[in-house]
Amino acid sequence: MHQGHSIHALAGGLLATALLTAGVPAVAHAGSPATPRISAAYGVPAPKNEQGGVQSPYVSCSKNQVAPRVKWVLTNLETDESNTYRWRGALPGVHFPRVDVGTYRSRTTAWCNGNKAIRVQEVDVDQKTYKKTVSRREFKKVRRGMTRSEVREVVGFRGKDCSAYNGRRTCVYDMMAFWRWSFITFKNGKVVSKLWDVGHD
Repeated sequence: MHQGHSIHALAGGLLATALLTAGVPAVAHAGSPATPRISAAYGVPAPKNEQGGVQSPYVSCSKNQVAPRVKWVLTNLETDESNTYRWRGALPGVHFPRVDVGTYRSRTTAWCNGNKAIRVQEVDVDQKTYKKTVSRREFKKVRRGMTRSEVREVVGFRGKDCSAYNGRRTCVYDMMAFWRWSFITFKNGKVVSKLWDVGHD
């Protein structure tokens, strides 16, 4: 089956969406103070008998020329164990600790030219199950022209994080492997393309 959009194009679109969701401004007025913008940290589910992960928040300043100073504390709410990460600059200020299944408190403190912001949230790292992940065998059974309901009958679940673009709707289907997934794209409610084994380096 035709693979549709390239991984790079899809990844670029997802990154752009993430930055917009985070509220990162494109332009700040010259006279306005530089203020921190803190996106949400998020959990990545754990494969069977393995750890999951937590993606650190993306942090920037309202003035692009100002580099944020960041302190991120991640605490396991069951054990009360914490790890602290510090960095300066929006990129490559990215951390991705591998952690056990559970609930964590993410506390991010950021400074931009002395202006301070704090974001506190709870992050769940869930356990993957075979019922909610797609196998290679199941993926091969997905054919062009299938409806979303027919795809669900094959893989066992509806997928998640569906996004619409240019008249098409692409849904994410988790794989059992860590931080890897598949894309299936629908048009007019029917499969037009699919992409196996999408993930990060």
